[in-house]
Amino acid sequence: MKYSEITIRFCGIAGDGIVASGKILAGACAKIGLHVMVNNIYSAEIRGLGKSSATIRFSTSKLYSMGDGLDLLVGMVSKESIIDLRDVKERGNVIYDTSTIGDVVEEDSLVSHITPEIQGHGLPITKLANEASGTNQGKNLVAMGAICYFYSLPPEMFVDQIKGLFTRKGERIVEINIKAFHLGYEYFKENYPLNNQFEIDKRSKPRKLTSGNDAIAKGAIDCGLKFFAGYPITPATKIMEIAAKELPKLGGWTLQMEDEIAAIGAVLGAWFAGKRAMTATSGPGLSLMSEMINLSVMTEIPTVIVNVQRGGPSTGLPTKVEQGDLNIALYGGAGDSPRVVMAPTDTEECYSGIQLAFDIAEKYQTPVIFLSDLFLGQRTETVTIKENIDRDRCTRKKPTAEQLKNFLRYQITDDGVSPLIVPGEPGAVYSTTGLEHSAKGNPNYESDVHSMMTAKRFRKFDSMVADLPTADIIGDETAEIGIAGWGSTIGSILEGMEIAKKQGVKTKLIKSIMIHPQHEDSFRKFFDSCKKIIIPEMNYQGQYAALLKSRYGIKPIEIHIPAVNPVSPLKIAQKIMETNSELSQ
Repeated sequence: MKYSEITIRFCGIAGDGIVASGKILAGACAKIGLHVMVNNIYSAEIRGLGKSSATIRFSTSKLYSMGDGLDLLVGMVSKESIIDLRDVKERGNVIYDTSTIGDVVEEDSLVSHITPEIQGHGLPITKLANEASGTNQGKNLVAMGAICYFYSLPPEMFVDQIKGLFTRKGERIVEINIKAFHLGYEYFKENYPLNNQFEIDKRSKPRKLTSGNDAIAKGAIDCGLKFFAGYPITPATKIMEIAAKELPKLGGWTLQMEDEIAAIGAVLGAWFAGKRAMTATSGPGLSLMSEMINLSVMTEIPTVIVNVQRGGPSTGLPTKVEQGDLNIALYGGAGDSPRVVMAPTDTEECYSGIQLAFDIAEKYQTPVIFLSDLFLGQRTETVTIKENIDRDRCTRKKPTAEQLKNFLRYQITDDGVSPLIVPGEPGAVYSTTGLEHSAKGNPNYESDVHSMMTAKRFRKFDSMVADLPTADIIGDETAEIGIAGWGSTIGSILEGMEIAKKQGVKTKLIKSIMIHPQHEDSFRKFFDSCKKIIIPEMNYQGQYAALLKSRYGIKPIEIHIPAVNPVSPLKIAQKIMETNSELSQ
């Protein structure tokens, strides 16, 4: 059988090398020019407790999501893999460990749950790992060798990846892992006739793998990030790790603070001193930052906050995806507290979008909350990012010589933006306070002053729209079914639309990195052209749908998925088909 696209899942427990398996397979496939996407799901515990899996999808065509169904399931731990059988496609394949069959009761045995629609392939994973290393270490490499043979993939690419991943652990570890790989390869070669072949275009060039978190960190550094303060939290910590490694090379600083409140306080201080600064957190941390975000609004000090969403509320599900933080990003503050909210839809937008976030924050002196999520932040995929490196860029509105004679930090202006000067520069004498204040910055509690200043702070949002990207319309412009989505859900929507298209159903999608503010005219025009509007999102309340309903008066069909895994394209396609049937009646 020839394949142009395959989805494989490794399943085991923490400590089984599941994530390493994904890295090796993804790296090998990217090296031969395939499009790759990897999603790791793991427990909140560090080792030995809870299930861990790595799903790798690779194709000769561009990928937008993890798709639906598995072509191959590799069960490293029998009991933990049983539930994943439901994801295996009809006529799909399962590799199971024959070494441990006698060690578990039948109900916990993976092989006893394999149905006739699925093809099972026994492999003595544990036995071969012991042959290679004298321990159970290397089971994942045994399975990797079997996969390499099973799909006729070039083994030398896998060996290169193994060397690259394990060289830092010493030559002996590299040799053991390569031996384990070859044992798995040879076992399948001897026991299973080759009848699968993946179509590889030998003209394809190697592709680069990156993640959303990587792209955010690189984009921020490339546009002049000088200071990062944060507190470790899954799934955002990688951004701080990159900043800690790279910023000192460029004369910048990274501080790990005692908590999220201190982190955003330090970021505000850095901006106040004239340095581009950022923090990164997840839902619980964003909750703690709410009052400091309010301070950013009142003092009109720029701030950039990356929030990589995970399952909530409270500590919630640290290692699972959800889009549940939209409401707190939009409304999490006392009083009338406007802020910019952005949500990148793919890895490329993580890079370009964070640069826009810095430019908008600095020019309009406002907090910008950049809403990624665990799936987008941590998934690894092949992308081509157009770099834009300008580490000295500045969009700050500086005062004229005339304005410096009587400097008014909070001068009332038509666009809502006042001149901003860094303390210590000549003429930079003003007060900054979280209290309501006069144009000079002195505390003032008069109602007319509060009204003027509130209007000024909101007026910026009308002014900035001209600097924001317009929404993208994708699909058939004559379609009567429209879809509105946000964040990483866009990838599943695009593939769901393609499934529906093959069934003869036309659809169109409006997507924008901007949640607030938006180019409202383009959204209204789009909604007016639709007879039915579908809004899928990964939260229970339908937070984006609620925003669009209040803003545009639409009555959408809502798909609320309090997710643990990324949204299924097939689920979206099914809703499209149902909606089309309703229109046809």
